[in-house]
Amino acid sequence: MNMKLRFLTLCCLMAWNQLGYAEETPVSEEDSVTSAELEEESDESSEHEEDSASEAEESHEQNNQQSDKEKIEAQVDVSVEGIKNKDKAAWNNVKVYLGQIANEYADGSERHQYLVQTAVDKGLRALGYYNTQYHFELVPRAGKKSLLKLNVILDDEKVKLDEVDIQIQGQAKEDSEFVKLEQNAPKKGAALSHEAYDSFKSNIENLAFRKGYFDGHWIYHRLEVYPQDHQADWRLGYDSGDRYHYGEIRFTDNQIRDDYLRNILKVKSGDPYDTNDLSTMTSDYSSSNWFSSVLVEPTIHEENKTVDLNVLFYPKKKNSMEIGLGFETDVGPRLQFNWKKPWINSRGHSLESKTYISQPEQRFELGYNIPLRSDPLHYYYQISGGIEREDDNDTKTTAANLGFQRFWTRETGWSFSLGVKARYDSFTQGNDSFKTLLIYPTASLNRTRSDGNRFPLWGDSQKLTVNWGTKALASDVNFYSYKASTAWVRTYAKNHRFYLRGEVGYIHSNDFHRIPPALRYFAGGDMSVRGFGYKDITPKDPRNGKKIGGTHLATGTLEYQYQVIPNWWAAIFYDTGLAANNFKRSNLHSGAGVGVRWASPIGAVKFDLASPVKSPNNESGLNFYIGLGSEL
Repeated sequence: MNMKLRFLTLCCLMAWNQLGYAEETPVSEEDSVTSAELEEESDESSEHEEDSASEAEESHEQNNQQSDKEKIEAQVDVSVEGIKNKDKAAWNNVKVYLGQIANEYADGSERHQYLVQTAVDKGLRALGYYNTQYHFELVPRAGKKSLLKLNVILDDEKVKLDEVDIQIQGQAKEDSEFVKLEQNAPKKGAALSHEAYDSFKSNIENLAFRKGYFDGHWIYHRLEVYPQDHQADWRLGYDSGDRYHYGEIRFTDNQIRDDYLRNILKVKSGDPYDTNDLSTMTSDYSSSNWFSSVLVEPTIHEENKTVDLNVLFYPKKKNSMEIGLGFETDVGPRLQFNWKKPWINSRGHSLESKTYISQPEQRFELGYNIPLRSDPLHYYYQISGGIEREDDNDTKTTAANLGFQRFWTRETGWSFSLGVKARYDSFTQGNDSFKTLLIYPTASLNRTRSDGNRFPLWGDSQKLTVNWGTKALASDVNFYSYKASTAWVRTYAKNHRFYLRGEVGYIHSNDFHRIPPALRYFAGGDMSVRGFGYKDITPKDPRNGKKIGGTHLATGTLEYQYQVIPNWWAAIFYDTGLAANNFKRSNLHSGAGVGVRWASPIGAVKFDLASPVKSPNNESGLNFYIGLGSEL
């Protein structure tokens, strides 16, 4: 049975290889193929043959003989007329066959003419031209090689399908995918295409292999052509046999309990086999973040028509760390350190922490994740906490927070959370000094997609967070707030990368002066509005000019990057935004600048220079930024 499986796999690979070769065939705009063009194509083919010969360890003498053949020059040029202007697709196909004639035979002889006519006829028949007339003419040319000219007269009518007889036997006869495939076969009157015939046969074989019809075989397969009648018939008979089902599913080298792993499975013993299930299984277990690699080994049992699966796991390292470095003119150097334990115990609990340190601000956050056994891939609880401290001009605060949330994730990438948070802040903002306790329900919706690279060329992220606090839940103030953000990265023509970012936020409270600085809105600085200092964009107390934070937030970025040399990108950008007590355009601050991006082995490193171009107070200056980390 293993031999059958290997044979089917080999057939699939060979079919895909042939399709790939046909798609990659170069298209010429010339209606004739000269010997020089044929020699160039032959050289490319010979180079490929030499590579294969080297890999197969052929003798040095054989390589020398092959090299001598390559140096043989064609004695005549070849011109084929009468095809391109009538059927460009047929002409492109003919060129493929002509390119297979070696230069050593290109002498204008009857043998050469036979080879040329046979190649052209094969190329034309593949697309339904059977009653073709050929006329050769050898034309001497002064100072040049003689020209072997082939005049082709195509039949006015191509061969078309008359009967399409497809008989599927076995359990596949009632399989909806086989029924759909049969319905998509060419209908009577369609132009004959050998490629379509071969492709349909391959589709049947590939579908049978994918869906576990491992005993499938051809009863007959014939393409019957009647050139004088301009008709052709498909005769296909395929016996799929019985479909195989999943047998025993085992786990090997797993550090997570079997009951958790089985609840991730989308299949169970007794279900019909489908190769796509194995890919899904590998992807699901990998996305759990518990394993660094997952391998599924199928074992076929012909006697009872089952396939056992052995899932091999290689656990992730118990600790992973990420470091982010940066610099801003008004902040100085900054450090971000993320530490994760992807699994702590056999129930798949995990721990993650984030530490941020700069001269004016320090934060430490900790999250403990508890997956649900019923669906550990999509449902989990999180217990979180943190402490923070900030001393930046008009803001001085010390705070602690706790949270308990439930998360629901979807295969589309979207994640929804619902929970409750509590925070206690002792702060001074401007002239106001308070100690505030907030206990509030919170909900969020987010999704992040990317191509998986540390410097993504494609990706996007979306996030929405809504908070609501009330004195009825022991909060010191009533408030509600929301914040939505999005970022997009797209790359075109390999070297043109675009980055767009936007965010909007709003908070409302009748006791706004008691809202801690962490929930008020400030703008300016890296990842906000470059050209302005960190948190410099905000309403100020008219009495003393001190920053007090805003109730409204809106910022946006438009950035274009061009790859100058591999992994190095030049950037130009424009940022705009506001942090104010309303969304009036008069509050907008805008900055522009240039920068450099380096796609380093440890992630994206960026260097930016920016200055204000518009602000209510006509501010000026130059700000310098260094950052490490993803834009998403």
